[in-house]
Amino acid sequence: MRKQTSIEDKFQVLKDALSGQQTFIMADVEGVFPELSKATRYWLVSEFVKLGYLKRIRRGTFAFNEWMGKKNIVISKEAERLSETLAETGFYFYISGLDILSKYMHHIPEQYPIMLFIEKAAKDEVRTVLADHGFLVFEPAELKGRYEDAFYAGRDNTQVVLYLTDTFEYSDEGLATLEKAFVDTYFSVTRNGYPLALQELVRIYENMQRTGNIDLRKTVTIASRRSIQYDIRYIVESRYITDEAHQFVEIMKRGQ
Repeated sequence: MRKQTSIEDKFQVLKDALSGQQTFIMADVEGVFPELSKATRYWLVSEFVKLGYLKRIRRGTFAFNEWMGKKNIVISKEAERLSETLAETGFYFYISGLDILSKYMHHIPEQYPIMLFIEKAAKDEVRTVLADHGFLVFEPAELKGRYEDAFYAGRDNTQVVLYLTDTFEYSDEGLATLEKAFVDTYFSVTRNGYPLALQELVRIYENMQRTGNIDLRKTVTIASRRSIQYDIRYIVESRYITDEAHQFVEIMKRGQ
């Protein structure tokens, strides 16, 4: 059976319904939740403000906290050194992955490959520049073998996974958005063997969702560009899928 909707679920419903508005008032909230009493709607909005999901513009007028989760991102020292090194080349780039998501992790690894996206034309020069600065650079297809070889050999060079891209839409000042970072990490973990336990990625997602820091629509849109929209849509919509539907799919899988 479908589980009871939580306060985070209700916030997502409100955000989906009113995200196109710069501000909104309680009458808008009533339109989204007509089944709730007036007192319950006021309590909900008060909780959203208290949790940081919403900001109060003036009495009775609210707005979504656009910076919720997008500020106070502190990348690792090595990622900062990487960023400073690349800034001197003049090429477009952005850092994604665990450096963006680390605030939502329970246990941050001491070492992990930095996920770097660069414009395609810069590939050879960027590899040369980073190698000259002591970074160990490899491409996604090499990730699993190269990471394990370096780990067991005791090499402490900072490892960088190099992704080539034509778009920088979901990045700002050299850093990926939270949604982009999550999709990139999911893709790398499930397709490239990135050294992160899937359970930890689940906890990251749950923490982002619990605090209202991930735009689920945007996450699915970004996933479609990496052809993993079915995976991400299933994750995003899993709370709405009944146990019977899960069982149905499992039976189909066993029959294949």
